[in-house]
Amino acid sequence: MDSKDSKLDNLIANLPKELTPNNDLWDKIDMRLDAPINHATQLSGHHLWRNVAIASLLLITVFIGQKFVNPLLPFPEADSALIDTLAQIKTQHEIQITQLEQASELVNWQSSPYSSPVETGIAQLREAAKQIYESLKRNPTDKQLWQLWLWTQHREIELLRQGQKLPVLQNSQGTTI
Repeated sequence: MDSKDSKLDNLIANLPKELTPNNDLWDKIDMRLDAPINHATQLSGHHLWRNVAIASLLLITVFIGQKFVNPLLPFPEADSALIDTLAQIKTQHEIQITQLEQASELVNWQSSPYSSPVETGIAQLREAAKQIYESLKRNPTDKQLWQLWLWTQHREIELLRQGQKLPVLQNSQGTTI
């Protein structure tokens, strides 16, 4: 190993300290430094047009591909099954809401001073759920819409349960001060 290391050290020591080119390069460098700005912009403009042409060809290829190749469409049977499931979930949710509202009639949480924000929230959630449901009927394979719709239903039930736990104002008639 030492002989290889010593050979390497000798070779490194014998290397020239600086390299000089075979011919003088300053003339070419000087010409480039003094080149007009238009020449540089023409080169970059050439590259710009080439990039635009490539992007245009790619877009044309995509549009032609979409026209001639049918995208993978979900089967209508799968859509109808999803729409049936959607309707079943909606019916179950309506049954749960009806049961909660019947229980709330016994508590009368609407007489609470805090009931207004809860009622507003429930109304907004119901409107949002209705709009999401209509969108889901048009596109039943959208996973994010499903998640959003189920979240709104879950949140509506939570608000109804929270409303039932609100403090109720007692009838203040007949009390003395």
